[in-house]
Amino acid sequence: MDPDSNQPLNSLDVTPLRKPRTPMETFKKVGIPIIAALLSVAIIIIVAVLIKVILDKYYFLCGQPLHFIPRRQVCDGQQDCASGEDEQHCVKNFPDESPVAVRLSRDRSTLQVLDPATGSWASACFDNFTEALAKTACGQMGYDSKPTFRAVEISPDQDLDVVGITENGQELQVQNPSGPCLSGSLVSLHCLACGESLKAPRVVGGEKASVDSWPWQVSIQYNKQHICGGSILDPHWILTAAHCFRKHHDVSNWKVRAGSDKLGSFPSLPVANIFVFELNTTYPKEKDIALVKLQFPLTFSGKMSDTLLQASVQLINHTRCNAEDAYQGEVTKMMLCAGIPEGGVDTCQGDSGGPLMYHSDQWQVVGIVSWGHGCGGPSTPGVYTKVTAYLNWIYNVRKSTP
Repeated sequence: MDPDSNQPLNSLDVTPLRKPRTPMETFKKVGIPIIAALLSVAIIIIVAVLIKVILDKYYFLCGQPLHFIPRRQVCDGQQDCASGEDEQHCVKNFPDESPVAVRLSRDRSTLQVLDPATGSWASACFDNFTEALAKTACGQMGYDSKPTFRAVEISPDQDLDVVGITENGQELQVQNPSGPCLSGSLVSLHCLACGESLKAPRVVGGEKASVDSWPWQVSIQYNKQHICGGSILDPHWILTAAHCFRKHHDVSNWKVRAGSDKLGSFPSLPVANIFVFELNTTYPKEKDIALVKLQFPLTFSGKMSDTLLQASVQLINHTRCNAEDAYQGEVTKMMLCAGIPEGGVDTCQGDSGGPLMYHSDQWQVVGIVSWGHGCGGPSTPGVYTKVTAYLNWIYNVRKSTP
């Protein structure tokens, strides 16, 4: 013992040991507060998401100054936000502008150019035709992809003048004087590789078909609900019917699903713009054509599913289609009728905007499902928008948003 202390020499100056906590005490002191905090954060997030969903469904947020307006006031043609953003992302009316001075024929896709001197169309001679001229021609029709072209022999029944082609700026023009076509061939031009069916033979009569037989078919949806069909023109553009968009004008809620016939599979693609012909109230069924531009280009993979329906139909002439027991003059020259005489095979609700196809050397969209009285009646076949009547409009829309 230290004479000056009551403690032994080997004593340590330490705090007495505490009794260790049990797992339950640790959980109560640490675990429960953590769980409570996580639950609080989760509840806050869920409430915030629900509030956002409700606000997005019923209200639109204007900026500068920040305030909400009812969703029904979006795309109503009146500017309710100070900077007009409520009318910016809406379905746009696109007027019919001046004719495009180049076109491709239905026969072998030969290039034709409008001669301003005569006001008539002429076929392009293959002499001295170059890739640069091909790109210019496709550019005039709104295509920016790499074109392909080849020589095809002038047929004996060629009814247009055959002329040489030159370039003036960003447009083709007829060479003057044109001179003889020494090659004896015309230019067959393809601005985009399309119209190839990946599967054959076809199944007809309204039976099931593999969607890779018709890889250009898409579903156009509003708030995840199928509204109309459509056809892929190229990775950015979809062709469909204008009446699909008459009820809902806000572009942000429209999506396109491609690569599948099953409405719940494959991701949907956001839409950048929707263009329609301005509605003619006198003839509301006419000019039923629209173009949808995607925000991001499609990727063509060929991996698709297998339950798409298809049917074979016949074109029906305007006289029969406008008869007293049919459409009584409602079908104009800018429309097509197609069906079968005995009825039973037809398009119906939900098919609007889908394609009427014709096959020569490749598949071509000749019609857009538009309207009809009933479905599958013998005297009232399906009525389609005639695509060739709107080629200039299609070209001009594509060029307006490169």
